Amino acid sequence: MATYRTIQDSFIVQGFSPLICDICNFSDITETISGYVCRNCGIVLEAQKLQYDRPYNTDLVQYATGIGTTQIGTRKERVVSPNSRSLNRLSKFNNIIDNDKIAYAKARKEFSGVLNRLGLGEYKSTKEIALANFKEIRAQLRPGSKYRNVEKLVAIILYFRLRLDSISITMTDFFSETELTKKEFNDFFTQVRVYFPEYLERDRKNYISQRILEVCEHFELGMAFYHLSKKILHKLWEVVKCTTDDVLAGLVCSISGLCAYKGKISVNAICRRLGISMSTIQVQVKRKILKHFKVDGFVSLVRSSDLLERILDRLGLLERQDSYLQNDPMNE
Repeated sequence: MATYRTIQDSFIVQGFSPLICDICNFSDITETISGYVCRNCGIVLEAQKLQYDRPYNTDLVQYATGIGTTQIGTRKERVVSPNSRSLNRLSKFNNIIDNDKIAYAKARKEFSGVLNRLGLGEYKSTKEIALANFKEIRAQLRPGSKYRNVEKLVAIILYFRLRLDSISITMTDFFSETELTKKEFNDFFTQVRVYFPEYLERDRKNYISQRILEVCEHFELGMAFYHLSKKILHKLWEVVKCTTDDVLAGLVCSISGLCAYKGKISVNAICRRLGISMSTIQVQVKRKILKHFKVDGFVSLVRSSDLLERILDRLGLLERQDSYLQNDPMNE
């Protein structure tokens, strides 16, 4: 706290007179928390406690005082300054922000938003790896290309990352929570797939097993359903592998439901859960499975379930005791 002598000395140095009490004209003034107080009568002076006595320098340009990074002097100061052209050029340069930095910040926000909307907000490591992929891939895409669109590029990169990390997600939810349409998805998929060589070598069966387990737990079918579906997947892999992972999961789950869990679960319910259409499963059964085993008489997916049972029994996947199976020509 400044004393009277300190105040008086500062006034003398600056060429000002010391404070004087307005009531008793006494010059013994002290500084308190409330302000300047007369020691003689105890009156608080009206003089402000804090006071700036430094004279204003009109030649001082505002940028020299460090007011911030977004302004170099006021407009009037920049005009009258002999370096006005340089100041304007520096001001414009200071406001330039790298487009790549803007895109990267936008991508980070978009990744978080999509993962949260999909209910996958806890996968922070997936988000960080996807951000690194975004930065690397976008730098290699041709400037001005539609594939550099932040929202759509984020969506397709996130699709690859979820598949590589074996994180299950339905395509219905994916399209509803991202900016990609089905047509754009195929276009972007072909363009970006070259940057994910590990995608073709990934363990597809691991992801499909996760989807089968999801169906099993959702409908409370027990682990027997899960193991039967996995056995069907491994037995029929070479026959049905040329399709998407979700369709494969729906196919083996539908076959298990039709052959061993009738009345407990429907094919339509399985397809809705996995985000695929029932007609797709029917085409897979008719054109691949029945054709491969040379079985005729297909009517519909549900009405022809007995044909699927005979095929599974031939493969040793069902424990049946029907006597007619012993004389079935399919066993030859």
